[in-house]
Amino acid sequence: MTDVTAQPLDPLSLPLFGERLIEASAGTGKTFTIAALYLRLLLGLGGENAFPRPLGVEELLVVTFTEAATEELRGRIRANIHELRIACIRNRSKNPLIQSLLAQIADKQLAARTLLLAEQQMDEAAIFTIHGFCQRMLSLNAFESGMLFEQQLLEDESVLRRHACADFWRRHCYPLPKPVAQAMSEEWSGPEALLKDINSWLQGEQPRLKQPPADDETLLARHEKIISAIEGVKAQWREAAGELASLIGDSGVDKRSYSSKNLPNWLEIIGQWAQLETTTYQLPEALARFSQSTLEEKTKKGEVPRHSLFAAIEALLAEPLTLRDLVIARAMAEIRYIVQQEKRRRGELGFDDMLSRLDESLHQPGGDALATAIRGRFPVAMIDEFQDTDPQQYRIFRRLYIKQQGTALLLIGDPKQAIYAFRGADIFTYMKARQEVSAHYTLDTNWRSSPSMIQGVNTLFQQVENPFLFRQIPFLPVKSAPRNGGLRFTVRGESQAAVKMWLQPGDGVGVSDYQQAMAAQCARQIRDWLTAGQRGDALLWQGDDSRPLRASDMTILVRSRGEAAIVRDALGALNIPSVYLSNRDSVFATVEARELLWVLQAVLTPEIETAMRSAIATGMLGLDAQIIESLNKDELAWDNLVEEFFGYREQWLKRGVMPMLRALIGARNIAENLLATPGGERRLTDILHISELLQEASAEMESEHALVRWLAQRIAEPEQQRLQPAAAAGKR
Repeated sequence: MTDVTAQPLDPLSLPLFGERLIEASAGTGKTFTIAALYLRLLLGLGGENAFPRPLGVEELLVVTFTEAATEELRGRIRANIHELRIACIRNRSKNPLIQSLLAQIADKQLAARTLLLAEQQMDEAAIFTIHGFCQRMLSLNAFESGMLFEQQLLEDESVLRRHACADFWRRHCYPLPKPVAQAMSEEWSGPEALLKDINSWLQGEQPRLKQPPADDETLLARHEKIISAIEGVKAQWREAAGELASLIGDSGVDKRSYSSKNLPNWLEIIGQWAQLETTTYQLPEALARFSQSTLEEKTKKGEVPRHSLFAAIEALLAEPLTLRDLVIARAMAEIRYIVQQEKRRRGELGFDDMLSRLDESLHQPGGDALATAIRGRFPVAMIDEFQDTDPQQYRIFRRLYIKQQGTALLLIGDPKQAIYAFRGADIFTYMKARQEVSAHYTLDTNWRSSPSMIQGVNTLFQQVENPFLFRQIPFLPVKSAPRNGGLRFTVRGESQAAVKMWLQPGDGVGVSDYQQAMAAQCARQIRDWLTAGQRGDALLWQGDDSRPLRASDMTILVRSRGEAAIVRDALGALNIPSVYLSNRDSVFATVEARELLWVLQAVLTPEIETAMRSAIATGMLGLDAQIIESLNKDELAWDNLVEEFFGYREQWLKRGVMPMLRALIGARNIAENLLATPGGERRLTDILHISELLQEASAEMESEHALVRWLAQRIAEPEQQRLQPAAAAGKR
């Protein structure tokens, strides 16, 4: 594979035909560039680099990956169309881009009319999510795609998957003998836990396993094979036990590792294990010390200790002593099949089905007609956030546009983000596209950051040849924008380094100790900066203007909710309040979500005592044990509480779920009580955020009970919120 050097992109002269890959780092003006290219395509600008004819908004396909991104792009493009139209009327603009485009327009009156029409049609513009695009193409080309009958869109497959997984568990796990069932329970507590592990593999294309289990292998056969292998090593150990100490002790193995203290201890631990009946797949940690390869590695000089037992241990450790891969392979295949059969029976299509259906239609006999029809409707396609495409999505656009006359395909994304698998990105898809598309461009100016920050990041990532491991994903340094030359941070008149590393001296430490130490260091640094800011000694500068540093200027990036809690505790110990925000950890995974569910169940059915008791036990309502005990003894007080919840139900039915929750929060002083506790601000934020999501979801629910079921499902599968049609469900 040959590397192609990316050239700096000029949005005014980029050739708008053929295939172009535009690599845009954060802050380099990607959305600005898309909007500029859109204007050129509308008016046919760019001279010899223009598209052969001007296009209407209904012919310009723009694809991105979230509903929020489509609306942001639509708004930005609409604003740019309006600005250029006004500039055509006035024949001038203070915006350098608009002024440059204006200079290319010969007939400004015609351009103004064209732009006015485009502005009026922006609500119908072809700006879609990938799923929205597929749905539109399947419905508009029903004959070519084979969709000759109406199918309903199933926006949430979680219920079908849950039922299918429960069915799989019943058929495969209930009949198992007790020892095999015990091994299964050590992997998963039940079908819900199994589904949580495999859910991400139940969408999109069927994953291909590198080493799939044999088709005829059963759970019982795998179990017996594992037990037999472990028993075989135990038998060999018992037989050889008497000679092992001298065999290893007299060899050239490193006696610092296999010391007079360690060796007898390891031999005793494994000897005891070898005498026990084999009921689990667990092996002693010390067993790895006696594999042949480990002993060879630990023998620097002299004779390597050798024995058939050591080879047998080596072979045992190389075996997958688990049912996990077998269960996952079977469950993925069967659950996918069951869900597909049920959707077919009900006449429904999921989001990923639309991708698969369009992909299949394009690649089957007759696919040329469908591809031609789509290209005729959309001769130009811009794919935003291209690094997030998976193989199937790229295959669709490749089939439609690669090496097709009279079309343009612009792939726009940040290759560095293609390494983020949790977002659905596929680095190999990006690398394949980079190989197939020969024209590479880069946005080489960062318009967001200070020169020192850009220099620091450039220096950091240029320390090694391939900082992202793959040669095909290079680090391309960016320049700073002249307008940001005056951005800096000073403490007591001294400019601070934009990038600073904290290195802990001494030997390595455990993860927990490291996290605690770094969280404390981080909190102390923030305290010092805030104190200096209050004195006017810590300043943020923009040219000659400055202002004191504030708490809201600072963000701490963490890997997980657990790590966030450690940092938050360290900040709290110094009386610095903080709020945890995450696009990865769903708000539905919080304690507040579960407590809110119990409260809603009580509001909906206050006549059910168990529902009420679950609600009053929540930290959200804040009743202590003494108050709860008094409610148990005071029938009148209990009746009053039930009556209060009946009142909340009336408010819910008349005004909606969010007004009701706000009334409950006010009446019960929930906000004040939470804010008086550590972490209370975050908890209140979570409660209010879930309330907003409930209000949004309620518009599509047929009843209040359906809304409660919806919340329960979100809590059961918090990580699936990106599949919800309400764009920001579960994301902050």
